[in-house]
Amino acid sequence: MLKIVYAFLKNPTNTPDENTDFGYRFVTFIKLLFWGLLIGIGIVVFNSIWETTGILGPNEHALSSAMDDYTTPMLFLLIVIVAPLFEELLFRGPLAFFKETKRFKIALYVSILLFGAVHISNFEITPMALVLSPFLVAPQLVLGTFAGFIRIKFGLIWSIALHACHNFILFLPLALIKLLELPIE
Repeated sequence: MLKIVYAFLKNPTNTPDENTDFGYRFVTFIKLLFWGLLIGIGIVVFNSIWETTGILGPNEHALSSAMDDYTTPMLFLLIVIVAPLFEELLFRGPLAFFKETKRFKIALYVSILLFGAVHISNFEITPMALVLSPFLVAPQLVLGTFAGFIRIKFGLIWSIALHACHNFILFLPLALIKLLELPIE
């Protein structure tokens, strides 16, 4: 799966996958979800080096304050429903308008980079956070790449579903922490 996405990323075209079999698409979806989560979590673990070594101060993630400000159902609505729907419409929706290969390639790359860049707002903006921003938003760059791939191959609804499932899986431990009133350190 990673080889297929990498080949697409190297030379992207706005060409949907002709195989419309739901089973095939669902298996591809699950593979993208798995790899996106695995790579993203790996990057987050790697990024913890910045705080551990003191290169980056304790950089409170915006989600920490959101967990204090919103109820669990509201967080679910925002993280699992609203954000994926809004962000996919904003970042992957317009890709349908780029049929010509060169313009499509640029549009895809810009959509991935903008998706990542928007997520720097999840962190306290400091000079060091800006320097490290490519690392800090790398999980979103991976998700943006996989969502762009599945959006082109299978359609916008698949990228919305991928984003929502990705966020849901990451939301579950946060919901448990909030419901069990466990301290976050």
